Amino acid sequence: MSTGSPGPDRTPMLDRSAAVRDHLANERTLLAWQRTALALVGLGFVVDRFAFEGSSDRALAGTLVGLGMIVAGGMAALVGVYRFVKVEREIDTDSYQPSIGVHLVFAGAIVVTAVAMVVYLLFAGPA
Repeated sequence: MSTGSPGPDRTPMLDRSAAVRDHLANERTLLAWQRTALALVGLGFVVDRFAFEGSSDRALAGTLVGLGMIVAGGMAALVGVYRFVKVEREIDTDSYQPSIGVHLVFAGAIVVTAVAMVVYLLFAGPA
């Protein structure tokens, strides 16, 4: 049974288990990005196909919003993979630096979209 002392070519058990936990947490974060991307793509499809029916202007708005959500979903998937690979390398080289820029941009895009939807729904009138 190992007591945490290093072997001839191994790091201490405590350091190894911490690295494993970090990598597993990074994988969970990637999966969260992928779930978000899948939800955006699916919701974008639904909005494009079923929402905003009626006049051609509303149908065009539905198509644009739906396509925008699908593109945002694809971008979220790419950003998630990029962040996963970057953090994997940083964990392995013990050089991890948190990056809030991506999260601020993503949150900003969600807020802008929400405000645009509220304005649209307030001023578009009934279908």
